[in-house]
Amino acid sequence: MRRGRPRSAPPPAAYAALLACTTLGTLSSTIISAPINVIAHAIGASPRGIVFAVSAFTLAMVLCAPLSGWMCQRFGSRQVLGWSLLLMVGAQAGAAFSQDLAFLVVMRALQGVACSAFPPGVQQVLGRHWVEQRNRVMAGWAAAIGVGQALGPPLGGLVADTLGWRWVFLTHASLSAVLLVLCLTIVPAVPAAPAQLHVPGMVTSVIGTGALVGAVSWLGQQGSPWGAAVLTAVGVLALVWHSRLGRTKAGPFVPAGLLTERRYVASTAAACTVMGCLGVAIVATPLHLGRDLGMGPGPIGVVMLTLALAMTLAASASSRVSERFSAGRSLRTGLVVLVLGLLALLLAPVAPRPVVVAATVVALAVTGSAVGVVQAAAGQDLMASPAAAHGVALGLHNMLRFAGLAVGYSWVAIAYPTGNLALVYGVPVVLVVATSVVARRTAAVTSTGTVPAPTRKAGP
Repeated sequence: MRRGRPRSAPPPAAYAALLACTTLGTLSSTIISAPINVIAHAIGASPRGIVFAVSAFTLAMVLCAPLSGWMCQRFGSRQVLGWSLLLMVGAQAGAAFSQDLAFLVVMRALQGVACSAFPPGVQQVLGRHWVEQRNRVMAGWAAAIGVGQALGPPLGGLVADTLGWRWVFLTHASLSAVLLVLCLTIVPAVPAAPAQLHVPGMVTSVIGTGALVGAVSWLGQQGSPWGAAVLTAVGVLALVWHSRLGRTKAGPFVPAGLLTERRYVASTAAACTVMGCLGVAIVATPLHLGRDLGMGPGPIGVVMLTLALAMTLAASASSRVSERFSAGRSLRTGLVVLVLGLLALLLAPVAPRPVVVAATVVALAVTGSAVGVVQAAAGQDLMASPAAAHGVALGLHNMLRFAGLAVGYSWVAIAYPTGNLALVYGVPVVLVVATSVVARRTAAVTSTGTVPAPTRKAGP
């Protein structure tokens, strides 16, 4: 009997629209990187101020990801994606008419709020309607992130040069409006499910994670160490309180066992780590090429395109590898390659000057390939875990992903001025090695795709 696509499977156009939402989310972050200096000059913002406008987007995603995940479960993924795209249209249009830094920061934060719902919304629809093609669709999802990384800088630069910087935001608003129509017409719905909002758990998790990320960002902006210490203390206290909620009347934030299930732990740790390393690579490398080699924005953009293209191609190919060897093995292999890529970025600047750029391109290709493979494998493991059916668990996963990216940006701001590239890249290498240890402990689970039944300890 001829095998074909199941009658109930959504049309390919729906899958393409979901991947486009993922690309659009990444694009919203990267599209202003090329014209950032032009925007700063137009609204009278200092370099530190315009960087704050960039980081406001990421911080808003971190803070809103758990709530967005809960909303996707409570109200339905397609409906929440529609609301988010509508908010994105308004926030991008508002940013286009910014006259000062404060208004731009608010609009960028609203864009981050909208973008926080894209990953859990898309993941829930993919997990519900493409169950049998999980590896392929999650590889496509990871590749779509790379496409956004690749298209953002050149598209933003082209639009700013030809039409003006305000059209950078208006172009994104137009793309969001088109996707809004597609989302509401061809993307299949995921039925809403009863989900009570756990207010104490939501508040403590957001405050705890947000304060810790804020502490690192504060140091990256050359803020007072005392301010960072206060934020750190607030974050730790909030997370301690959060951990104790399960023993109170409020009960656990997420059903017991979901967040400690080994595939969820491995995929979340890997996703957070790889996003942090990505943040380091896409900030530290342009700094080196511009400050130390005197390269201009155009050539730097071409070199950095290597990273995004490698991410896209490797993520697309990873599904075939995962189908043959398992997602867990792909993830662990990707982490090993990521270590090699970071070490290559560390060593590239010490190569003979005529070959520094070529060495950097090779290092970026290795790093990007590793990032693409790990993101795809982490997505596959996440959607194979029981937590995939729980909106808040997906939200927490994506909150930590975004937090990793924000910390990666801030780490470069802290470490790069020291002039010690071993510090810039060495700490991420240590983090990747630690994540590899966590991933290896899940090997028995991820290789079989089953979760062993819990054993009961002997005794009273």
